[in-house]
Amino acid sequence: MFETCLKLLDLGYYELKFAFVGLEDENVWKRPAPELLSVGELAGHLAYWEAVRLAGEGDDLSKCLIRSPLIAQQFRYHTTTLATTPSEQHPMMTAKQVCNELLRVHKEAVAHFKEVNPDPATRIPGCPTGFNYGEYLEYAVFHIAYHTGQMYSVRHLLGEETPDN
Repeated sequence: MFETCLKLLDLGYYELKFAFVGLEDENVWKRPAPELLSVGELAGHLAYWEAVRLAGEGDDLSKCLIRSPLIAQQFRYHTTTLATTPSEQHPMMTAKQVCNELLRVHKEAVAHFKEVNPDPATRIPGCPTGFNYGEYLEYAVFHIAYHTGQMYSVRHLLGEETPDN
């Protein structure tokens, strides 16, 4: 089961890369509307959850084995991200840097997860939803696809042309 989910998750990250093709650096952290997240913030959200679920223990960042500017508490959830203006986050990271960092976090999180190789029915330590690893991986496949679609929508709302993939 894990192998199928991980293969689909990798496919999601392969597709996510196209959301960054041609993305103007000035638009990485720009919100298209006050209540909508930027591409960079969506990338942070994906990095946060994959890192804490596959290379951490619950939501405690001090127990996460991966370090990254994209793995930050403000990216945990939509409302916590909105409470911090994008200019206070990581405005110096370019589109290429954000994409590469997100892919690095994914690669390291999956490598750690494979090394530990937990039973799919094992509850994720500290996970408030009570997810086990199997349930999380099934959800993660949807999660990456959903937020990749949002990245394209953000780019369209900012007037950018996106790749036709």
